Amino acid sequence: MEKIYDVIIIGGGPAGLTAGLYTGRSRLSTLIIEREGKGSLYMAHQVDNYPGFPEGITGVELNRRMREQTKRFGVEFVEGTLLGFDPYEAIKVVKTDAGNFKGKNIIVATGTGKSFVKKIKGEQEFLGKGVSYCATCDGAFTKFMTVSLIGQGEELAEEALFLTKFSKHIRVMVTEDEFKCSKESYEALTSSEKVEIITGVKLLEIKGKDYVEELVVEEKGEEKVYKSDFAFLYLGTKNNTEMYGEFAKLDKEGYIVTGADMKMNVEGMYAAGDIRSGVIKQVTVATAEGTIAALEVIKRVLKK
Repeated sequence: MEKIYDVIIIGGGPAGLTAGLYTGRSRLSTLIIEREGKGSLYMAHQVDNYPGFPEGITGVELNRRMREQTKRFGVEFVEGTLLGFDPYEAIKVVKTDAGNFKGKNIIVATGTGKSFVKKIKGEQEFLGKGVSYCATCDGAFTKFMTVSLIGQGEELAEEALFLTKFSKHIRVMVTEDEFKCSKESYEALTSSEKVEIITGVKLLEIKGKDYVEELVVEEKGEEKVYKSDFAFLYLGTKNNTEMYGEFAKLDKEGYIVTGADMKMNVEGMYAAGDIRSGVIKQVTVATAEGTIAALEVIKRVLKK
């Protein structure tokens, strides 16, 4: 059976690791999803203002120690790029390029990076004019069209399968040399005459006049141009407004607004650390907010 976690934490920085330490130690099944690459703590050459280290400590070492301590209590880790959420039901879904994960509670601790995500050239210009992040949302608009999906993982496969009900031709452009999806999804895609799968693709630019018309890609070291009426992107290029704006209140800079209990507008959703609206962005603040979010989740699980 597919595992349903008590809590899924998105982000492996100080806020996320502290939250995982508390929920893991309280015997809640906990998954931490980390993005590829490292967060702001890793960039700190020397941390002198975190208690307990009189001689200071590097950001890399502090993160490593936090992570090892969290793992002691059975917390699971997955590396993946966050793509979106289905947050409204009792069992929530976190969508990543490493697969979809289900949990009863979600703590968002992704840091500040998503506020300033670098877009693909043309992505912002054609958003809503052929660029979309959700095939199940916009698939009905693609009748008799040639569409392209760019990304990796099970979500990419599922979204492409959904489009077979509408689109004339579906081009699945995988950003790695191997398509990491389930055997069932892969077989369903390859058995459809509508679907074309291309691996080892990097999207460079989206072109068009009023709407999307072409995609410029690098394919195994060679630049190519593909005709496409729609581009569905699963690349982790959503900014905070696009990622969280549907279910969370955001401040004018795109950070998530919560109460002192770290709760968002939707039940079972929390935010902690640098992603949360606030003036002070420090490791000590992030760990404190991770603690509060975790304790709120623990209380909610116990009451349920």
